Amino acid sequence: MIKFLLPRQLVARAPDEAGTHPYAAALSQAFERAYPLLKRAALWSVPISLFGLLPSIFVLQVYDRVISRSAISTLVALVAGIFFFLGLEFFLRARRSRDLRNAGATIDHQVSQALLGSMLNRPLRVLEERPTSTWLMLFRDVGAVRGTVTGGLMSAIFDLPMALFALIVIGIVAWPVLPVVVVFLGVMSFLAWWWADEVRAGRVEETARARDLDRIASEICRARETIKTLSQDEPVTQLWRSSYEDWLAESFRKNGELETARDATTVLLTVFSVLAVTSGAIAVTDQLMTVGSLMAVNMLAIKALSPVAGLATNWRLLARASEAAQRLEKVLAEPVDRPDGGMSLPRPKGRLSLKGVTFAFYEGGPAVFEDLDLDMGPGGLHVIVGRNGAGKTTLAKLLAGLYAPTLGTARLDEYDLAQFSRRELAQWISALSQEVYWFSGPIIDTLRRTARDHSDEQIVAACRLSGAHEFISRLPDGYQTNVGEGGTGLSVGERRKLALAQLFLHQPAVLILDEPSNDLDFASETALIAALLAVARHRTVIVVTHSLRMASAAQQIYHVRGDGHIEQGTAAAMVPRLFGVQRPAPVAQENKRVEANP
Repeated sequence: MIKFLLPRQLVARAPDEAGTHPYAAALSQAFERAYPLLKRAALWSVPISLFGLLPSIFVLQVYDRVISRSAISTLVALVAGIFFFLGLEFFLRARRSRDLRNAGATIDHQVSQALLGSMLNRPLRVLEERPTSTWLMLFRDVGAVRGTVTGGLMSAIFDLPMALFALIVIGIVAWPVLPVVVVFLGVMSFLAWWWADEVRAGRVEETARARDLDRIASEICRARETIKTLSQDEPVTQLWRSSYEDWLAESFRKNGELETARDATTVLLTVFSVLAVTSGAIAVTDQLMTVGSLMAVNMLAIKALSPVAGLATNWRLLARASEAAQRLEKVLAEPVDRPDGGMSLPRPKGRLSLKGVTFAFYEGGPAVFEDLDLDMGPGGLHVIVGRNGAGKTTLAKLLAGLYAPTLGTARLDEYDLAQFSRRELAQWISALSQEVYWFSGPIIDTLRRTARDHSDEQIVAACRLSGAHEFISRLPDGYQTNVGEGGTGLSVGERRKLALAQLFLHQPAVLILDEPSNDLDFASETALIAALLAVARHRTVIVVTHSLRMASAAQQIYHVRGDGHIEQGTAAAMVPRLFGVQRPAPVAQENKRVEANP
């Protein structure tokens, strides 16, 4: 953390990694942008420190000149002058505070933007490795870094010149007391270093335990419905209490140390004041200094020691910020997705293929697929089936370009998917995962964010196709209905229909749907199959499913066996063998029978 506060000439520049690591230097760049503001705040501190000495000079003059000579006119001039400079000091302090706030805001804005961009633009496989709570805590780390600039630590650092100026003035007006001041300044500096153990260790144990507690609390909040349903209150409470007690014990221990530091600082300053007055009184009786000098030196000594005392009680801010900065640097330096190529290619026909693809989740791990060759489309409804855990979702993510093959290539028409950014691929391949999340707010607002260039008529048409329009139209506020966080207020099936509408609005060449009919009733599944068959006339539709009816409607079925290989065939050939029944009647014939026998 300290390296970011050093002058730019003393800091080695981070290498330019604007490819797969565009955010690696975000933290140093943020401080570089804030550096002019920090520099100006430091410059304001010089006159502020000088003006801060004037009250002690005022006291010196009052005792030595005004009282002894009854010089009321001199007193009036001194009072007028001191009020003028105090007003000027207030103005400069306000300017310094504003510059520090602006510097903190600059750092917060740039690092937060970089962190959000890094999270949203990294490969899905990398993104899946960190839980939600970790990302939330990283955003809190940005606030910890900002607090170093806007908090009491920076003010204490900027007030250090006042200590030097105060020592100089003490040496001029009260030199007999100077050794006492220097000794106590050394004692306070040593204690400030001694209490900076967390800075030296580079770790704040209380923060680490608080992060564990936040992670557990976040998981409990996300799983609250499951906990309630399965009556897991007691074991979950025990888990939380154990983490909470660990954090509380460490917090009490460290806060006790901090309180000891604050109390010791307060007592030492009082002891110093007594010793300074005592030594000054002896010097006055020996006529080595005046009474005015004695009164002034007490104020000057406090000015000299206060910044060091401020450091002693604010080291923890620096320790937390240093640890936070290290975490942010590590995360921001991780690779992200390929950037946009900047070349507009013609709309693909929608043929997806895998050539010699091998995939494992980590290097040296077991292969989910080995030397896989596969072709789908263009056009038609293609269904992926297999037992749980066989790799159906993994195959869908490979086809969508969300996972990169360990070996081999995934292609869209003649193009290798690896050459495209996520944004470019999303124009042509739209994927719907098993877990559907819906943002809070009016339904229409979320739909419009998906399709900014689409009219309301096009949005309604997509909702009709997905089956969402039917339930939306029954809501009291229709498309203006407010839903809660994650789609609270809507059923899982309704959220899935809305997510399908979002996919249809993209009008991609390929649609990949993972278990789209899981939460749908019989009629809704029938409508969905009919809609997908209609879409499949012009686009390639790939569905991961366990549904016999969905599989029976497919043009091709791909059976993921779970041994790294896939077998494929027509629905007529595969359904009897995989499901143990004859192929059901097509959806169109089912609809006719329903209409004939209402």
